[in-house]
Formats: sequence, structure tokens, C-alpha cells
Amino acid sequence: MGRLISSMRQITLLIFSLMTVVAVCSCSGLSPSLSPSSKWTLFVNGSIYIDADTKVSNLLVRDGIVVGTDINPEKYPNAEIVDLKGAAAYPGFNDSHVHLISMAVAGSIMVPTDGETDPAKIAARVGARCQQVPPGTPVMAHGFVLKDYDNDWTLADLAILDQATGPDCPVMIADQLGHSYIVNTAAMKLSGVNGATADPPGGKIVKQDGKPTGMLRETAGAIVGNKAIFPLVQDSQVKPFAVALMKKWAKMGYTSTVELMGGPMGRTMKPELCRQLEREGALPLRINFAYTFFSLDDIVPSGVGSDTELVHFAGLKLFVDGAAGQGGAWTSWPNKYSLNAVTTDDSKGKKYNIFRILEESEKLGLDMHYHVGGDLAIDAVLSAIEAVKTKNGSLKGRHTLYHLGLITDDQIARMKKLGKSVIAGVQPSLHWEAEKEHTVYYYGEHAKGSYPYRKMRDAGITLAFSSDYASNTEALSWPTEIMRVALNGDGNLYNQPLTMRDMIEGFTTGGYATTREANVGKLHIGYKADIVVYEKDLYSVSPAELSKDNPRVLSTWIGGRRVTP
Repeated sequence: MGRLISSMRQITLLIFSLMTVVAVCSCSGLSPSLSPSSKWTLFVNGSIYIDADTKVSNLLVRDGIVVGTDINPEKYPNAEIVDLKGAAAYPGFNDSHVHLISMAVAGSIMVPTDGETDPAKIAARVGARCQQVPPGTPVMAHGFVLKDYDNDWTLADLAILDQATGPDCPVMIADQLGHSYIVNTAAMKLSGVNGATADPPGGKIVKQDGKPTGMLRETAGAIVGNKAIFPLVQDSQVKPFAVALMKKWAKMGYTSTVELMGGPMGRTMKPELCRQLEREGALPLRINFAYTFFSLDDIVPSGVGSDTELVHFAGLKLFVDGAAGQGGAWTSWPNKYSLNAVTTDDSKGKKYNIFRILEESEKLGLDMHYHVGGDLAIDAVLSAIEAVKTKNGSLKGRHTLYHLGLITDDQIARMKKLGKSVIAGVQPSLHWEAEKEHTVYYYGEHAKGSYPYRKMRDAGITLAFSSDYASNTEALSWPTEIMRVALNGDGNLYNQPLTMRDMIEGFTTGGYATTREANVGKLHIGYKADIVVYEKDLYSVSPAELSKDNPRVLSTWIGGRRVTP
């Protein structure tokens, strides 16, 4: 597989070089009439940024590829004119960590909870739905919040849930972050969970008097999700929910996502559904999807399929520790909620040793995406990357570390030393705003300076910005909302604000650095014409004025094709 990926890279670079040659020829004054079958589009009359720094007066696109800037329009009389009318155009934005497919899968069987956070009230709504669906049909809900995920849900609560849902309706209720789950007895029976079931690495089956209460933390959720819930959900159920979410993201200004098709609750792989939407002309985003795995046993992805123009395999996703927002980060100080899904030795078996996992992923030439929140989780991943680089002399794969909540200054220096193969995937609106109180609650004084994105940027580490929806809210997933939070700083946690240039770079070249696509993220000659158009220049809007409605997204384009509105 490693040789195959290496060959594919060479072919991609060859095609990219040929496109660049064609583009240069096209812009040297040759008439469009020489290729009457081509589609030519000329963007004019606006602030057109071809990267985070460079503005041009116009942008010429041929068959979806940028072929010229600052050209003489008179030489291209047959080109379709797109009059920006003073608006601002940028390379299309990439949401480099999002769970649209997972939320579509869940949404297809989800009970609306209208913001309810009380598990008992959510259970009542779930029970009502169970009475409406055929026996054996799974039902989900989402939204509860607890202070103590080990003790605030009991066997008595499980009995109430079972009474409401009955014996033939498997139920899974995710908390607000999607890292802890309440399941009923029907779901546990289907998946074989009982008092003798051992906790998986990185997870916990909460028990009372030796019996599972139905509370599953972190990777324990996958035991039920992979057996009793997600296999029962068909593509036809998921499709309308996936399309609706993707259209929302396109309207937000995204032209691409890195789709994490899975989480602690299980694997929600639907790449073929994305390809079906592409064939139907209904896919409004480029989809770069990752395959969630949990050990060496499943490091070789299955059912991935072949890349298409819009749907690309982006590598593997590994959970290293738990959600920092639930106290689950793997830290060097005592933390009773901490859960780590990998080890740095063979203590839980060879298949969970991060060093062995990285050796195998590098053999396969696969990119890696890591969920890391605590300093020990970050150390484990960096140590394994350093070790395999020393052993092999270089790195084949790209390594994106998401969240990086409690990273140390020394670890930032180590990331810098590893160079461009290591990327920081960051979520300012989630961690600097939505989860700020949780961070302080669980980590106290350790929370000061958590999520130091400015320090990472100042060290020269590539930042890739994202929403992390569904852990984040939809309202805080807009690029301009993420910008608002990042440009204003994190308030009382001592992190300095980022700049608008940082944001544009992190949504474009930084975001696409987490993918294998070589010719997106800029509007340079030879690059694909993926474009987001705002009513105003983002550089002209003060941080305090940024919102999901200011400035408004006017349109998005993929490969020179208008997607929205």
C-alpha cells in the first residue's frame, strides 16, 4: 500500500505539472477560440485574494482550473463574466475536523431534544419514539450534561429508561460533546455488554454493584454503537440528513471538509454515500474522510473505495485520550476522569502500543489524525513520531494532532522541530468559548494557558482551523464565528488573539495540509478554482463585528462551478 500511495503521489504531481504548463500557455495570450470545448470564467470587480496575502484584479478559470490572474479581459471575449460587484473572494475554506456524516447517521434515528440537558426528560422523549417505531429499530438522542459521569447516572435511572423504551428498542443517548453515552438494557443485550464485560482501553463501562448502569464513557460507546445501533442504519435513511448538513456547511463558506466518519461511539463510515451524491451532482463539498480505528487489529481500513474528484480518503483517525471537556484528558497530574486509549508500551497488549501503531502506519504510508487533549497524550504521539522518524530517516505520512488542550512549551518546540509533516488541528470557538468553563472546572489552575494556539503559530507550526461539529454547536461552526473568537482571544485563560491573516491561512493552506490534495487551498495558476465570496473584505471587519451574518457569504464555488446559493 505504501508503494501504491507513493506512485499515486508521483502521478498527481505529474498531472499538476501538466495543468500548470497548460495554464501558463493559456495566459500567454492564446485565444480561447483554440479550445472551443473549454469553459472559461472570468471573475472581476472585487477584492480577489489568491492566498492569504496576495490580491489580484481578476481571476481567469478554465474548466475549473485557475489559468490566469490580472489578465487582459479583451483577449477572452467568450469567457463568462462573474461580476463580484465589490465583494471579496478567497480560496475555498476547509473545515479540517467535522462530523457531518456521524451527525447525519445519528440524525436519521435521532429524537429532537430542543436543547434539553436533563437525562430523565430526554429518556421520556426517547421512550415516546420507541412506541412509534417497529421492534428492533434503534433510536438515538443527544444533549445531556452531567457533573460526574461516573456517579450521576445509576441503576435506578436505567430502570426508568428501560420502562420508557421497552425491551425491543435499542437506545443510545449521547452527551453534548458526544464522548459519553447512556444506553438501555436492550442495546446492551444486543451488543453483549454485561457485568463481566471488561472496560476497553480508553473507555469505561460504569457499573454499580457489579452491574452496568448503561453509562458508557469514551471508547466503551463503540461496543454498543458498532453492534446495536449503526449497522441497522441504511444509506437511504442517512442521505437527506447528510445533504442538509452539507448544504449548510457550503452556505457557511466551506468548500471542503475533513470528515471524521466515527468517534468513541463507533464507526459511521459512509464514503459510498458521498460518492453517490457526487454522481448525482448533489455533493456541495469536497469530502476528505478518515477511517477511525482503535488498535493494530483494524489499522488496515476496509470499505474505503477509490478516490474520485470530490471524495478522497484522508487516512486514519486514532483516539489517544478522552475529551478534555469532560475531564478525560490524559494528564501528568492526577485526574480521576482521565482515560487513555493507547499506551507507550505493551502493558495492555502490543496492539495498543502507540510506537507499534506508528511503525505500521508509516509502513503503509498513511496519514494520521489524532485526538489528543492532555500533555501525556501529546507526549505519547510526539515520542512515537520522533521514534519512527529516527528509525526510518523521514516521515511518509502527515500527522495532524487535534485539540492540543494542555500542550507544554517543550512539546510546541518538538512539534516545530518535526517540521511540516506535523500539523496542529485547532478549534478556537469550541475551546476558547464553548468549553472554557468546563476546562476551568476540570483542570483548575492547569487551565491557565490551555489551548495556546498563538504560541503554536508563533513557533511556525502549521495551524488548521475547524469547527469540530458536533462536539461544537452549529452556531459556533461558521468560519466567521471561529474568527470572531480567535481574533478576540480567550478572555481569562491568558492566550493572545490570532490575526485575520492567521485565520485565512489556517482555513486554506493550513486546512488542506491535513489532506492529500495538492492543488487546492490557493487560487494560484494550476490550482482548482474553489472559491468563497464574502460581501465584504474580511480584513476590513473588526473582530468585535464578526458574526455568522457579518460579513455574509454570497456564494461558494467548487472547481469553477457555483454551488451556493
